[in-house]
Amino acid sequence: MSIPLKERVVKELEDYLKTDLYQVPRRQILFNGILNDGSTVAVCTPQAKLNSRRCGRIELTTVQVSILNNADHSILAFRIENNRVYYLDFRNLKPYLTEEATYYSEKREKTLWQLHIWSYCIQILRSKNHVAISPNRLTDLGDY
Repeated sequence: MSIPLKERVVKELEDYLKTDLYQVPRRQILFNGILNDGSTVAVCTPQAKLNSRRCGRIELTTVQVSILNNADHSILAFRIENNRVYYLDFRNLKPYLTEEATYYSEKREKTLWQLHIWSYCIQILRSKNHVAISPNRLTDLGDY
């Protein structure tokens, strides 16, 4: 059971968005670019293996969320074991990334949001909210 390669996902997004994406310095899973209309786009491509509950666990840091927040358009591409990619416009997740839903990781010395990626939704831990998703549906992002 493999996790989709980051490079393949970035290439698919470049083709879809009709722009080049460049890795953000010192950020392995963050990319940015400029769309044809001059607006900026940020892409985050975290990965996760499936756990015993059959969901992937992903943590977003405040730095990652800040970079996504500062772009005109932001896309999350969750790369999950079983060769699945869940594409999500960051605007659909952002309202649920509240201060109450964060936790501080002593080990990583960072404030994080923990997300469980199920086959049908994203569950935000420490929150009652979830966002519906479907795997491998790049067109769900709409037009850019």
